[in-house]
Amino acid sequence: MKFRSLGLATALRLALAGSPWRRSRNTCNENSPIAGTTRRIGIMFGRLDIKSLLIALPAGLVIVNAALAADRPTNPADWPALKDVYKNHFLIGSTNLDARNFGAEVVPGENSVAAMTVKHFNVVTPGNAMKPEFWNGGISNPTPNFLTNLSSGINADIGAANARGVKVTGHVLVWHNQSAQWPAPNVATANGGWETPWDYATARTNLEYYIRTVAGHFDQEPFKTYAWDVVNEAFKDNPDNPADWRNALRTGYSPEERPSRWAQAYAKGGKSWDYMYDAFHAARQNTTAILNYNDFNDNERASKATAIASMVKEFNERYAAESAAGKGRILLDAKGNPRPLVDVIGTQGHWDMRLNLDAFERTIKTYLETGVNVDLTELDLAPLLGLDKGQRIQNGPEMDALFKEQGIQYAKLFSLLKEYAAGPGGRHPEYKGGVHRVTWWGMTDPGYHTNGYPWSAVGQPKEAYWATTNPEQYLIDAGLPPNGVTATFSYGGESFTARTWGGRNAQATLDINVPVGTKNVVFTAANVSLPAGFAVESMKFNPPDCAVAPGKPCHVTVTARGAAPATASVENTATFVLSFGKMSVGWMDAANALEAPLSYAEVRFSDGVTAFKQYKTSYGSDGMARASGVVETKAVPKHGRTTLVLQPQDPIVGPFGLRLQRDASTQKAWRLVTRFEPSRTYMVVSAESASNGQTQAAALTNRSKPATTSSPESLSRTPVVLRGDILVPLRNSNAPQSEPALAQDNLKFVFEEAKSPAAGPYAAQEGHTMQSFIHGTNAYPHVVFRGNGAAGTVVAGRNSLITRQTNGQEGSQVADRALDQAVWFNTPIDPKTGEMKMFLYTDKDGAKQHHVLKEVSDGETPNRDAGNAISQRQGAVGGFVAMQAESPKEGTSVRLYAYDIESYAPDNEPPPTTTPPTTEPPPPAMPIAYPFGRRGGSLDTGDLALALAGLAALAVARRRRR
Repeated sequence: MKFRSLGLATALRLALAGSPWRRSRNTCNENSPIAGTTRRIGIMFGRLDIKSLLIALPAGLVIVNAALAADRPTNPADWPALKDVYKNHFLIGSTNLDARNFGAEVVPGENSVAAMTVKHFNVVTPGNAMKPEFWNGGISNPTPNFLTNLSSGINADIGAANARGVKVTGHVLVWHNQSAQWPAPNVATANGGWETPWDYATARTNLEYYIRTVAGHFDQEPFKTYAWDVVNEAFKDNPDNPADWRNALRTGYSPEERPSRWAQAYAKGGKSWDYMYDAFHAARQNTTAILNYNDFNDNERASKATAIASMVKEFNERYAAESAAGKGRILLDAKGNPRPLVDVIGTQGHWDMRLNLDAFERTIKTYLETGVNVDLTELDLAPLLGLDKGQRIQNGPEMDALFKEQGIQYAKLFSLLKEYAAGPGGRHPEYKGGVHRVTWWGMTDPGYHTNGYPWSAVGQPKEAYWATTNPEQYLIDAGLPPNGVTATFSYGGESFTARTWGGRNAQATLDINVPVGTKNVVFTAANVSLPAGFAVESMKFNPPDCAVAPGKPCHVTVTARGAAPATASVENTATFVLSFGKMSVGWMDAANALEAPLSYAEVRFSDGVTAFKQYKTSYGSDGMARASGVVETKAVPKHGRTTLVLQPQDPIVGPFGLRLQRDASTQKAWRLVTRFEPSRTYMVVSAESASNGQTQAAALTNRSKPATTSSPESLSRTPVVLRGDILVPLRNSNAPQSEPALAQDNLKFVFEEAKSPAAGPYAAQEGHTMQSFIHGTNAYPHVVFRGNGAAGTVVAGRNSLITRQTNGQEGSQVADRALDQAVWFNTPIDPKTGEMKMFLYTDKDGAKQHHVLKEVSDGETPNRDAGNAISQRQGAVGGFVAMQAESPKEGTSVRLYAYDIESYAPDNEPPPTTTPPTTEPPPPAMPIAYPFGRRGGSLDTGDLALALAGLAALAVARRRRR
């Protein structure tokens, strides 16, 4: 039966029956009638029918939510064990590896760390006990403690866990950090360098020795590991060309704060990236454990996830061929099939409430498409607490509200994870693997990342715990869809479906190809079909007339809203970003990876017809990719986006007027742009930099600038070269000439649309937050925000720019109520020069104040970091601050650069023009760049025909649903 056929009382009664805490109170088991009903309802909740009921009854749901909270069992014995809740989905873990937690006398319960560990978890990871520095003495000591002390230390911890049936994941064999002796420590060189003395041959020999010794030892009972993180955090955070995974890896000099000495050593006589394959190969020969690759910041950045997936796919294909030829050990899985070299991709999960779950779902799919499993390896989902440098929201009513919001985010996350589970409870059989393990990096607050855990303390479950025990029910009780919001969009006679998990930060994305002759996209609310109870609230068009040209798509942001949820701190909204574009090919150089004339070519907005001659590559002993002789000519699926290996001289027969061949305009580069696009990565470059009496373009850099008597500690700057409208990144000043001159991660900022909580002239305007993705002392991205007066944050009317709350130590993300310190507005971008001025605005406690982005020339950042044994930080002078100002005019003029092709008008039409808005909102204190809205545009007969076709398709779809 369909859920909508149930009566109201019955529906609510069944919803109550599905609650885990209600179920435990009634002591029902999985075979009981109620449990069976719960499973059936869980399936129904995935359909659209339930949403009509949920949206129609918000008041009733509020009552149910309150009742369920009151009915949660007070007896800890009745609190569900998480490992039992998810026994049909995935393993549940923590970092509580300590022999004392697994003694025979420990009884599962809630009254101690040990009791909670054996009750809730079936897998554990040592937080620090097995990182490379646990080999005391390094290569000079052939008998480290773990080989000699078999009855104590890490051996005893693992043995005790195994004795209680708890699996152990070893963390980690190869890492650039906490690995002082592997490779040998850096030393000063004769030419002023700072390098490990090991070269390729020495590093390769010792890497194999280290892994053989460690992995081999922990492949024996009773201290056998179930899995290993073989390599940890090897990729840069925001690579330009993710298909070229080799140049997406950390090198010996990039990123500045945490480069890789293994890569540095291998580069001296070999290829820097080969240590990766060598590490996995050595591990496979010496342990039967599951082999993982583990990384972070891949949840938001598609480029990093794609690079990781590209590497794993290639490694597994290569090892399959080599092992079949007798060059490697073959292990079989439970079905008798050869196991891949890399069994699992681990994504860490050091997150906060700004997590975009839609982007994370995209990452899961990217990894599962390689044929491996996915682990969530270091989970903590923290509330937004930051207020200023070293200051944050404290416990109290405000924290309680944040914990309710945290519960909602946990519920959405686990509903998503259950769907993609590797166990029988998963719902995606099209993938060979699934989500195989979820491990918290800790257990109770405050923990590694502040307050991000299901328990506030031993025996004190939070909303996050109850949300995790039954995520779908928790969302239903909150008046939210339990499995996201699915919408259908019609355009050009086609239908497109997308799902979002909803809320402030999630947004589903779609790429849609438009014909070459289209000048302006016609798209209205009539093209949008939503589930019952949701309606389109707004549509934003970027550019306002939705003009499209190759390299310049139109982005339509559709926001829908459902009934008000029971929890006031969250939103029942669904956001979709539809990008309409003409097919383009962006060509990219591949320094040190592809042999000429092969080149990478990114195809976007494919027409599904144009065929490309694609070359299969193979890698020689020198690490260079060459054409293998296997060539396939085929089209990229319509609307698709992918990167191919092509030869530029091969003809591409595409639609007339499009430039698909390689030339100066289709070569991807850091180009000047004159608009913001959704979730785009930019460099922010001063238009008026001065250094040592000379004019020199400089980019805003997430590197600390020391305080002086003229300005506070803030963010630094890095010189760049401008050639016309193209920015040319410079090689790290500490690096040799063999190092590719690629943009450092700390020069890149991701702009996200946001509204400031401040009242005043900009209250109705949308600005942008700037996120930086680097790994210094933090493993998650941070929003750039203004210091608010805490010690050291203000000097002479100049405020700090802060990205890590304490500039060098762990800190919380800036809180939502403090976003006036982080939402940047801008004056109108000059369409010719690209110049604008960026500023913040606050209106609190009677203070109405602009803070402009201002470049300063004081503050010398020393070359390298004396306190960091692997630092390759570049020395710098000057930086940027947030200066108190009367108006935005006092700020520094800056320009934006994005990695893209040059936009152009197809050869058979004049350049596109943007129709100015016919009406303007009331002017603020100073003109700023207004949010995009639909205000007309020039249309031709082809556009009208597409609009009519779309309406006809929508009518047909609606009739079919009836």
